[in-house]
Amino acid sequence: MRWIIGIFFSILGILLLTHGLNLRTAAETKVDGDGIGVYFLGIEINESVPSVDIPSYANGFMGSGVIFLILAVCLFVILLSEKSTLKPITPKKQA
Repeated sequence: MRWIIGIFFSILGILLLTHGLNLRTAAETKVDGDGIGVYFLGIEINESVPSVDIPSYANGFMGSGVIFLILAVCLFVILLSEKSTLKPITPKKQA
């Protein structure tokens, strides 16, 4: 179960980081009118973000992505340092 959480954190961190990078490039090139809508995994974050605030949204996504990746790396280091996590679960022998 702990391995699944680490993989989930890794995937979520990568998605957040790439979305932040995409927002940063979109802020420089694709803004017209009042601003753009910010969506993440199909969920609307904000319908109309002014072009001035887009870099702060990008920094927020990138920062949270880095935090999730750091958490995943720490979890993987802890799991790899424990020798018992790589062995299958065996029932205890009763006396």
